[in-house]
Amino acid sequence: MAGLWWVVPSDWPSYLLLFAVLAVEWPFCISLADAVEVYFPVSWTAAGAAYALGPVVLPIYWLAGVAGFALIIVLDARRIVPAVGIAAESARRYRGEPYAPDSVVDGDLRHFHLMSGLAARALVASVASATGVPLFAGVLVGELGVAAWDRVVPIPGRMAPARTRARVAAALGMDMVRATRLLDVCAICWLLLAWVQGGIVAFAGASLLTLTLHAVLKRLSDTRRELENRQRLAVIGETASRVFHQLGRHHGAIGMYAHLITRLESEGGASAASLAEHARRILASLGDANHVMNELLAFGQDRTLNLYPHAVDAVVRECLEETAPRAAGRAIVLRVVETTTIDAPLDKHKIKQALGNVLDNAIDASPVGGTVDVTIAAEDGIVRVAVRDYGDGIAPAIRRRLFAPFATTKPDGVGVGLALAKELVDAHGGRIDWEPADPGARFVLTLPRG
Repeated sequence: MAGLWWVVPSDWPSYLLLFAVLAVEWPFCISLADAVEVYFPVSWTAAGAAYALGPVVLPIYWLAGVAGFALIIVLDARRIVPAVGIAAESARRYRGEPYAPDSVVDGDLRHFHLMSGLAARALVASVASATGVPLFAGVLVGELGVAAWDRVVPIPGRMAPARTRARVAAALGMDMVRATRLLDVCAICWLLLAWVQGGIVAFAGASLLTLTLHAVLKRLSDTRRELENRQRLAVIGETASRVFHQLGRHHGAIGMYAHLITRLESEGGASAASLAEHARRILASLGDANHVMNELLAFGQDRTLNLYPHAVDAVVRECLEETAPRAAGRAIVLRVVETTTIDAPLDKHKIKQALGNVLDNAIDASPVGGTVDVTIAAEDGIVRVAVRDYGDGIAPAIRRRLFAPFATTKPDGVGVGLALAKELVDAHGGRIDWEPADPGARFVLTLPRG
């Protein structure tokens, strides 16, 4: 409503055309990752209009959002353009169908986020116009301001920008997060160039042409999901084979010792010691079988993050304490040789799980009575947690697929520990790397501090 102050009544044809373009573009959405929907055409058009028109774009964008949502419901009901994510939940709500209640709040938070970004751009455009700053220089300043706002905007839950970045990074890689931001700047500049050269009509035409780019990007996204589904089916087949092999071996051992107990009792030669030994071996096989199932259950768990600021060194020490009993079984000493106190937004449970898997790997790789060193360091907006063992290092045959599911050289291993650690760290927008050491190996978890 504040944007109405800047309305110029004689410019109503331009406002009406912009309203129509924005409303038409609203139904076109791409799902980049789980719970991450992006509306490229309408976002680019609204951002370009904010730089060209200033604050007056805010009421136009809001009204176009209402009309665009009505269009989404109509197109989704007729299966012309299926609604995605929050829009699909809202469409079901208006049709009286079951829907996720929290999608209402998520939708309002997303609109606040989008509107606040437009307000920041409009403010920069007004200041640039008053001070004589060139338009495209103002765009660069404005987009930097929006990027900074994304770092501090107080939005919780699913719509938190940090969570969105982490999900896109986990699905497509951190380079895609940067490429998407660069694509936004390029598209906005292209639309503004059309405005400068041909006015609102050229701007509207160029904006509608972005729908072709949307179609290409959506096709690529759909193709990626199809490939992921095929890979998932292949992984399921390999998983089943591994699970049946491991469980079959342990259950065979259980059956053998149970048969021996029955035989001893039938022959009357059973002693308390022999029965206890066979029972112990049965329990050991059951424990190994449960370990296999627990690893697979952890690998298939939800990757949704609950990010809160945590002291990284405290989280690492908690993980070391929980891993210490397993290390003690092989007389391995876990020690922190270098540390720093720094906070970072983490899902504490998932980071402890990732680090715990790396520590388990280091313990298995270490000689009996050896040590595992942990270092914590912070630099340039990141924090690094390194785990170094003094074992035989990584075999050349497995180095290239070290973080792939089911890659293992352990006779009793399933091979999902490091793969799960990588997925959990990637979900935080970080990465995990392997470095050779002499002797042994070093695994480095790199996490963003903001």
